[in-house]
Amino acid sequence: MQPLHFKVPKLEEETIRVECWDLDNFFEPIHYHEEFQISLILEGEGSLFVAESVVPFKKNEIFLLGKNLPHVFRNKHVNFGGAGHKKSKAVSVFFNQDVLKNSLNEIPEAYSIKRLIDFAIYGVKISDKIEEEISIKLRALPEKNSFERFLGLLDILQCISRDNNLNFISSLGVPIHSVQENLPKINLVFEYIRNHFSERITLKQVSEMVNMSPTAFCRYFKYKSQKTFSRFLIEVRIANACRLLYQDDFNTSECCYSSGYNNLSNFHKHFKSVTGMTPLEYRNNILKKTSVQ
Repeated sequence: MQPLHFKVPKLEEETIRVECWDLDNFFEPIHYHEEFQISLILEGEGSLFVAESVVPFKKNEIFLLGKNLPHVFRNKHVNFGGAGHKKSKAVSVFFNQDVLKNSLNEIPEAYSIKRLIDFAIYGVKISDKIEEEISIKLRALPEKNSFERFLGLLDILQCISRDNNLNFISSLGVPIHSVQENLPKINLVFEYIRNHFSERITLKQVSEMVNMSPTAFCRYFKYKSQKTFSRFLIEVRIANACRLLYQDDFNTSECCYSSGYNNLSNFHKHFKSVTGMTPLEYRNNILKKTSVQ
């Protein structure tokens, strides 16, 4: 199934579009758009599908979605009746990331904002540490005029870019410890894993790659990526399996063996631990379509 190309309605004089959603269900089906998106969930819960990955979402969580990134917020309790209590409320901000980055090119102090925008191609979940602060700023945007919204957006992005605990949704992305850092050793490991995840990879092998003992490497990797090396490898492999399932022309066994597993039981166990679903459940959810009335 191909994601739907969606056009965000925006006035000609608007640099930033702020929308307050009060819906029965979030917008279906899986779609993408040219605008960068920041969404604060005010009410509702379910699964956020981003490219090949899936993560749960709930009230008060905040997500960043980069340009042309396929995604959909899919409600846990779907209500197509059109009556009763609305289940899906959010504040969402849309802007052209290329226009914003170009406007900041001559401002050295904006370096971390531009890096954050680049990394949002993998989808970003804001950490609990700054969630409340960013939520207050996002809730205030609808009441601001156009220029105040622009200044407010810069403030929001700057606050987020200073956070060292951002959660990258796509495991095929680079879960960098901080958008302000450049970490050659761990980036070398990330690149190797992304290129060789379908092969046998050992801890000894990757630790030697960066001239560290296995024990020292494990400590280093956990500190810099906020997850263990084994968990990162699992997530990259399952992300690839999700991508193949998304294409709808690979069966479960093919997804398993093409993702670096030689054991279906182990594959199913890891798939469920990462996505919260079985491979079949994932495929059924990702291919689900909502009829257009």
